[in-house]
Amino acid sequence: MEKEILSLSKNIDKIEAEDLAIFSISYSKKLANDYHITLSPLFQNFLINIGLRKKGYCYNYANDLLKALLKRGYKSFDFYRVIYKKGTMFEHNAILIRAKNSKVSGVILDGWRNAGKLYFSKIENDKEYKWKIFYKAYPKFCNR
Repeated sequence: MEKEILSLSKNIDKIEAEDLAIFSISYSKKLANDYHITLSPLFQNFLINIGLRKKGYCYNYANDLLKALLKRGYKSFDFYRVIYKKGTMFEHNAILIRAKNSKVSGVILDGWRNAGKLYFSKIENDKEYKWKIFYKAYPKFCNR
């Protein structure tokens, strides 16, 4: 994952890229543990819907991971919430990381798709979802 992050720009701090990669992967596993994730994200959604789990929807992963990343104070990156098929039963949420002040490419972080094992890919290489930017996230988002 660090390689994908560093490929976004020559201006990215290597220490931040390494930290972001390690932290994102480990925090996604922590969230899966906190949410008591099953082997299937769709089954997890079912368990939430019938009241046997409290969290674990895709937007829970996106919000919780995003807040944790913003609190780390990275200077090399901009963070975005991205969405696929907003407002439909197929809606899906994730995070996009871009090099600071860049409008090209980016790396998708999706903890829900593989039940806590963080999916990461350059946005243009994600064949499963065609993401749209929902909003850019700022540190004040942490206080929500």
